[in-house]
Amino acid sequence: MSSSLRALAEAAGLRPVPVADDELHAHCPEEEFTDRVAALAGPGVLADLFATTAIHRQARLTAVLQLPGDVSWLVVDTTLRGGAFQSLTPAVHAASWYEREIREMHGLEPTGHPAPAPLRLHAWPAGPPPMGTGDPVAHVAPMLSPPVARPTIEGQGIFQLPLGPVRSGPQEAAAFVFTSGGEDLVMVSLRLGYKFRAVERMAEGLPADRALLLAERLAGTSAFANALAFARAVERAAGVTVSPAAERTRTCLAELERVRSHFATLARLADATGLLVAGAQYGLLVEELLRAAAALTGHRYLRGSLRIGGIDASCDGPARRRLQGLVAGWARRAAGLRSLLGETSIFQDRLETTAVLEPSYADLHNLVGPSGRASGADRDSRRDHPYAAYAAARFAVPVHHGGDAAARLQVHLEEIEASLGILTQLLDGWPEAGEPVAPPQLQEGVALGWAEAPGGEALALVELDAGGRVRRWRARPPAAVNWHPFAHACRSGNNLTDFPVIEASFGLSHAEFDR
Repeated sequence: MSSSLRALAEAAGLRPVPVADDELHAHCPEEEFTDRVAALAGPGVLADLFATTAIHRQARLTAVLQLPGDVSWLVVDTTLRGGAFQSLTPAVHAASWYEREIREMHGLEPTGHPAPAPLRLHAWPAGPPPMGTGDPVAHVAPMLSPPVARPTIEGQGIFQLPLGPVRSGPQEAAAFVFTSGGEDLVMVSLRLGYKFRAVERMAEGLPADRALLLAERLAGTSAFANALAFARAVERAAGVTVSPAAERTRTCLAELERVRSHFATLARLADATGLLVAGAQYGLLVEELLRAAAALTGHRYLRGSLRIGGIDASCDGPARRRLQGLVAGWARRAAGLRSLLGETSIFQDRLETTAVLEPSYADLHNLVGPSGRASGADRDSRRDHPYAAYAAARFAVPVHHGGDAAARLQVHLEEIEASLGILTQLLDGWPEAGEPVAPPQLQEGVALGWAEAPGGEALALVELDAGGRVRRWRARPPAAVNWHPFAHACRSGNNLTDFPVIEASFGLSHAEFDR
């Protein structure tokens, strides 16, 4: 364990206790929590902030932090005596949406928050909040008073254009209101939460292996990565060891999911700019990745392949040789399509200076994944917090500073190349599989799990009881972070016809946010 994060925590007045080689936990009094976390989030990164209310007599706040260059994580919690807490948002902007979520999901008031409007629950019945005490599913009551008013801009020639929540094509449910003076996007208001499922609450009391099914269903496009973060949290909490062969297989499946997701993002981006042939070519690659996943695991989106303590997908000699041939073919075709996109000036012109997220602005939100790395955020949990078999792989983490759609395109293109390189390395040096491992006996514990999903860092904090059942599961997928600055990017000198390009370049998941 690096001493940097421990020293930072101690300098902030905390007494961190190691629960693993790369995880520290610390508790502090309620009146000190905001100041302590703010002091840590200055040099560090606030990766998550959430509440727990339904399973304990008193509400609890938990912050998860990391320090660039340190492999460890720091989990800081406090117990609340009442139904309110001092807002962290005035000092740490990245806390804003976390605290708004705490307010609507748990009924705890962030005192001093500058704009505590709902994020997802626009018409929740009066009564217990989804993650608070009581049964939110069985509760039936009149709906809340009219939805929160959107900000408006008035003036000569200003009009508003609604889009969604139901839209044509594969896009998920979300409502956007464009404020325009003709062509320019003056302001964009978005509303998510139309398919809120309360999966974290549904997991409470379930055996860990059954709760894993919920983790796989946060979002189809990142089913494996989000489930892997959950499984690793359970394994770390219960002290379960995973075999090297299983870790290698997990890494390969995670990279297959990343490549497929990135190909899908590029297909949407090509379609949004009118490059239908390129879109079709990327769509063909997506279908081939889905079929390869089905051949390996029995499911096109890799569901059912993970299990607590191991993996249910086998990658024997013939399967590896087939996959090696496919990976080599995908690499050649991806390189060819990348060259064609780079030589198409009309395509490049549509992306350059579109939806700019300056590194300074992106840094306020602690952006993750390709969206963050396109705005200068040099973070990738595969490299910074190695897990599974990533420590044995050599790969570059692409970072650009343009912050526009063109920079996000380049990150996706370079990550595809890096992921195919990881697959080649792991398939070339595969160890012999060991004997089948019996299902582990789980025990009481709490721990953090993480994985680098296609959209960025996915976190899961799991608390187990003595019988291996889930007391609390906090899921923080990448979309929970990256939706925050999206509206700002839309209005940074763009016009109405740019929106399909903007949306495709970010590749954000609605389902991950609507968990």
